[in-house]
Amino acid sequence: MSSLKLIASRHGWDRWKDAGFIAAAVLMTALAIGSVTTKAKGDPGRTAWNTHVEVIDGDLAGAR
Repeated sequence: MSSLKLIASRHGWDRWKDAGFIAAAVLMTALAIGSVTTKAKGDPGRTAWNTHVEVIDGDLAGAR
């Protein structure tokens, strides 16, 4: 076997690695798109936000 054919056989396509890379790229793309959709955001009504704000005015150190 000539050296060029030997080099070509060592650096040939590895179909399993190519398929794995493509599958990983598709999965990451789907996760990225899914993370910015409105369904992934959730229902804003379910979040229990506290809208009450309490303001304390005065010197707390002198109140002792």
